[in-house]
Amino acid sequence: MAELMFGLGQTKKKKESEAKITQTKKDTYKYQGRPDEGVESTVRKQQHQQEKDWKSTKTQTKTNLRDVNMAVETVESAVRKDQHTREKDWKEQGRQQKQQNTNFDMARALFN
Repeated sequence: MAELMFGLGQTKKKKESEAKITQTKKDTYKYQGRPDEGVESTVRKQQHQQEKDWKSTKTQTKTNLRDVNMAVETVESAVRKDQHTREKDWKEQGRQQKQQNTNFDMARALFN
């Protein structure tokens, strides 16, 4: 029984030391990069990560914009509506003026 306990203790110590070694390697790679990687691959990896981040931001923005309700009236839509009605009235007034000008008699206006 003692031999079994000794073996389990050794296994536990071995696993702990292996975990510590792998953690140290991960930290070293994170700081310095792997020895088999060059500068170009590191830069490519950074660019790839940046592009992934941009794409994820884009998809998140699209999904968030799906929830926007355009049926709600805002101040801007009220201003645009007011401008549109003012523009329509101005155009109609111009048409009416044109209609009145066609009925104008130049000869009668000169002699009165």
